Amino acid sequence: MTRAYRRLLLWGAVPLLLLAAVLLLNSPRDEPEAVSADARPSLQWREGRSQQYDVRVDSTFLMTMPGAASGQSMALHMDGVLDFRTLEVDPAGVLVGMQFSTMTMSIAGNADPEVNRLLATPFRVRFELNGPPERFEFPAALGEELREVIRNLVRMFQVTIRHGDQWLARETNASGSYEAAYSRVGLSTVSKRKRRYVSQVPGSPVPVPEVVSEESISIDRNSDWIAAMSVEETVVTRDPTGLLVEVENRASLDLRSTATAANPVAWRFVAAAQPDAAAEPARAEPQPLEPEEAERQLRSGVGALDVAVEGRRPLIHRLRDLIRSNGQLPRVLLDMLQNEQLADRTRADLYLAFELAGTPEAQAALASVVTDASWSPQDGMRAIVALGGVANPTAETLSVLWDAARGGLTGSDRDDLPGTAALALGNLGRGLRAAREEDYVSLRADLLDGASTASSDHQRAVFLYALGNTADPDPSMRADIVPFLDDPAPEVRSAAAKTLGRLGTSEAAEDLLRSFEQERNDQVRGSIAEALAAWDDPSPAAVQSVRTAIRSERDERARYNMAILLANTTPAFPENRAVLEQLIATEQSKRIVQRVSEILHEPR
Repeated sequence: MTRAYRRLLLWGAVPLLLLAAVLLLNSPRDEPEAVSADARPSLQWREGRSQQYDVRVDSTFLMTMPGAASGQSMALHMDGVLDFRTLEVDPAGVLVGMQFSTMTMSIAGNADPEVNRLLATPFRVRFELNGPPERFEFPAALGEELREVIRNLVRMFQVTIRHGDQWLARETNASGSYEAAYSRVGLSTVSKRKRRYVSQVPGSPVPVPEVVSEESISIDRNSDWIAAMSVEETVVTRDPTGLLVEVENRASLDLRSTATAANPVAWRFVAAAQPDAAAEPARAEPQPLEPEEAERQLRSGVGALDVAVEGRRPLIHRLRDLIRSNGQLPRVLLDMLQNEQLADRTRADLYLAFELAGTPEAQAALASVVTDASWSPQDGMRAIVALGGVANPTAETLSVLWDAARGGLTGSDRDDLPGTAALALGNLGRGLRAAREEDYVSLRADLLDGASTASSDHQRAVFLYALGNTADPDPSMRADIVPFLDDPAPEVRSAAAKTLGRLGTSEAAEDLLRSFEQERNDQVRGSIAEALAAWDDPSPAAVQSVRTAIRSERDERARYNMAILLANTTPAFPENRAVLEQLIATEQSKRIVQRVSEILHEPR
C-alpha cells in the first residue's frame, strides 16, 4: 500500500492520466445494423493533411484506504485545441505531427501557467496504419513527466480498425495491457468495449484494474485519423493491501476544421532519446560533509525541488543521500517543513526523502511528527506512511506506530491516523518476517490481539487488514483469522473475509463458503463473495451453491463476484452458462452485464 498511496499523494495530475484508460464503447449485445462492404468506415491517411480538434477531459478519482474514515478525492480538467498534420505515410505506418495550440490543465481548480505552456510543445506520433500509436517523439526540452501526460492523453483516444463487423485487439495504455472488442454499429460509427486488463506477469501482485465503459468512434472519409470520439468510463483498482482507487473519466475529441494552416516546420525538431523510465538512479555512497556545507546543500536542494516542474526524482534522491550523510540534517529538514512556505508537492516529496534515507535519525524525525499534535493531520499521515515504508524500522518507530495504532492519537481531526498506523505496521511485517523472525512473531501476535481486543469494531477490522498486509503464507495465519468470520460485528466479519482473500482463498475456502451460506448482511456477503472469486479450484458442491445463491442475491458486489467465480469455472462446469445467460437477461448492473457478456461471447 505504501508505494501506491505515495504515488497518489505526490503526483497531482499525473495519476489521473496514468489510471485513465483508453475510452471504451457501447456493449455489443445488440446486433449491429447491416453495413455494406463499400460503406464500412476505415481510417484515411493523406500526407500533408492538416486538421484541428477540440479536446476535453474531466477526470475524478477517489482513493480509500482500509482503516480510513473517508477517502481522498481529486478532480482534473483538461480543455484545449489539438493541431494535427499527417507528415509521412508509408507501408510501415504513419508519422503525425501534433501540438496543443491551446491547453489548460487544472487540478482541483488550480492551473499552473508554466505547465500549460509546456504542454503546448510540438510532438510526433508514429501510428500503425490501422490506428494504434506505436511510438512518440519529443524534443529534448520537454521533461519526462509531461511527456507521459501527453502519451496518456493520446492513448485515451486510440483505436484499432480492422476488416469485418466485429474484431478483437490488444492495446496498451498507462494502466496496462488490455483486450478490446470492436463492433461496427452504423455507416460511420464504431463502438469499442474494453473487455479486461491482462496481467503481463502471471502471478504478479500488481493489481489488474476493472473497468466499465462506453465509447463511440466516428470515422469520416474526408478526414485523417478519426472525426470524433466520446468517452465515459469508470476504472477501479484494488491494491493487494486494500487500497481502493476509483477513477471516472469523461472525455471527448471533436474535429473542428480540416482547413487549418498548421505549420509543418514546428515538427522538424530532433527527437530526444527516450529515457528508461524503469531505471533506478544509481545509489551513490554518501560522502561525508562538514556540517555547514551539508546544511547549505540541503537547503539548496529543497529550494531546487520546490521550483522543479520536471526531473524531480534525482533531486529527491540527492536529498536522500544528504540525509544519510549527516545525522543532524533530518532536524534541519523538519524545521524547513515547519517554518518555510513550500509547495504541497514538495512537502510530500520531502517525506519520501525521509523514507528512502531510512536512517535512525530520519525515523526519529518522522516519529516526532506523528507524536506532536501541532503538526497537521496531513503531515502526521505522511509521516506514518513514510515510517511504514522504511527498510529497517527502529524500536522507536515500532513503538510510535503501536501507540498511534492503539488509538492514543485520536482527535477530532486526526481520526484516520490510528488506522493508517496499524496498516503501516502490517507493511513493516513483510520485511520483518524475512529479516527478523523473532520481531515478526511478536508483531503478528500483537496485531492478532488487536483484532480481538481493540476498543471499537472499526479498530478491530483495521488490525485484520494489517495482518493481510504482512502477506504471511503460513497456513496458521489463516486459521487464526477464520474465527473472525463469526464475529458479532459485520465490519469485522467483512474485514476477515477480505483478509483471507488476500492471504490465499483456497485453504480457507470452505470456511468462507459456510459463512456465505449463513451470512445475512449484504456488506459481509459482498466481501465473502469477493474472496471466493479468487478460489482456484472450487468444489462441485461450492459451485452448485453459488449457482443457486446468485439467483436471489441482493448485493451488487456479491453478485458480481459470484458471476466471476461462475464465469471462471464454466469450462469445468458447463451448466454455469445457463445461469449466466439468465442473469444477463435481468441484471441491472452494467459491470455485471459486461463481465458476463465477455464470457458468453468470448471467441472459441
